[in-house]
Amino acid sequence: MDTARIEAERLLAALERIARDAGREILDVLGAGADVIWKSDATPVTEADHRAEAVILAGLRAYFPSIPVVAEEADAEGQCPLCDASSRFFLVDPLDGTREFIAGRDDFTVNIALVDGGVPVAGVVYAPKTGMLYSGAAGHGAFVMQVFDDGTVSERRAARVEARPASAGADWVALTSRNHLTPETTRYLARFKDCQTRQLGSSLKFCLLAQGLADVYPRLGPTMQWDTAAGDAVLRAAGGTTLTLDDQPLVYGAGKKRYANPDFVSWGKRRR
Repeated sequence: MDTARIEAERLLAALERIARDAGREILDVLGAGADVIWKSDATPVTEADHRAEAVILAGLRAYFPSIPVVAEEADAEGQCPLCDASSRFFLVDPLDGTREFIAGRDDFTVNIALVDGGVPVAGVVYAPKTGMLYSGAAGHGAFVMQVFDDGTVSERRAARVEARPASAGADWVALTSRNHLTPETTRYLARFKDCQTRQLGSSLKFCLLAQGLADVYPRLGPTMQWDTAAGDAVLRAAGGTTLTLDDQPLVYGAGKKRYANPDFVSWGKRRR
């Protein structure tokens, strides 16, 4: 086994472990009932967001003390570094899909990604309520596993996943956000005939593309880089891509709007 593969496996194993630890915090809050606070940008936050982020930050500092971390709640409090597209840093969303979490749905996730030179080179997406965990790294591939955890004994069954080439038939599937579907996204999808549409919360949309269960995910509306980096890393490792509307790869790093994304479209294996 080559050195690069060993390093990728070690990196993903650490990120998976940290994500699972954060997931346990989220489920603890879910079981007790979560109080909701609304931030200045009109997005919700709960105790689960803060507890999960604390676990992730502690884990990343323990495993990777020299790599800076940009995390959603820390950034909201003005405590994050500005890492540009030339930097190497982690992007963290401790609870992606807070609205889904509050509503009692399953499609909320823990997102952890490593960005290097503007590219999400490794990422883990963990859905603690269902136990589904997705991970991937550039040059190493993407994987999905079902995690079983009783607090003391765990097992994992991993399977490699690969994005599928998009077809033009009735089996072509587009993914959209459940809570953030914009008129611009609807107009974008209107260009595709015989396209089925499925609504889903959180970064799981990237993961379905990576699994070959869908073909395209257009997001024409506001997102932040911590919303997308981990899922995008898994998708790219599975052979997919994420492009801006001018057909350029989505780049990560602080810019004029800090960590805001432009509009983008994520593809399985892009239809030419």
